[in-house]
Amino acid sequence: MFTQTQIGNIPSQRLLFLYVWNIYKKEEKLGCLQLVIPYETLVYAYIVQAVMVSIPIIYSSATHHDVRNYGLKATRKLLIHGVSLSMGVGVCLSLISSSETLTVGWFFLRCLLAPVCEEFFYRGFLQTLLMERVRGGKGFLKFNLSYGLVLTAFIFGAVHLLDIFLLELSVIDAIVNAVIVMLLGLLIGYIYQETLSILTPILMHSCLNGFSLLPL
Repeated sequence: MFTQTQIGNIPSQRLLFLYVWNIYKKEEKLGCLQLVIPYETLVYAYIVQAVMVSIPIIYSSATHHDVRNYGLKATRKLLIHGVSLSMGVGVCLSLISSSETLTVGWFFLRCLLAPVCEEFFYRGFLQTLLMERVRGGKGFLKFNLSYGLVLTAFIFGAVHLLDIFLLELSVIDAIVNAVIVMLLGLLIGYIYQETLSILTPILMHSCLNGFSLLPL
């Protein structure tokens, strides 16, 4: 520890470093360090998002489809319901998920880039194609879930098994995470099925990711 006189002689930048280092060492002793996302992992995640956005654009150009048919329209239908529900679910997820070191790059990815890119690809592009090509569906309670919706949610969850490598999860944790993501995919997919707009799905995805980062 430093005396008051010693502290006064320490430059502010070094004092800040010592303060942060002291917190780090305390967390290390308590075994409660947060999940740190490596820079290489973040770069890989950004590349994946760019690829997902590119696929629908390339496909629509090659097949002469209007890319606007992939959910690129605005509607307020189910907007309040979807966003409110995703906020509540996000808070619940924050209670059971591991804490993460929140950097600007990671926040931008989780709360802005991923919601836009993934909803454009999975709901706007993939679910639209599957709903057109795989007819029929199943009723669940009072909701009608098309086979295209269910297949998209399953693929959405299965892809998140890659978090075994991305976030260095155990196999069990990755499977549990994939199941949760699949269920959330059903929820977001239903909103898209009813609105054919990715606006609400993007906002829901953003709220789910953002509120799940809360340090609760």
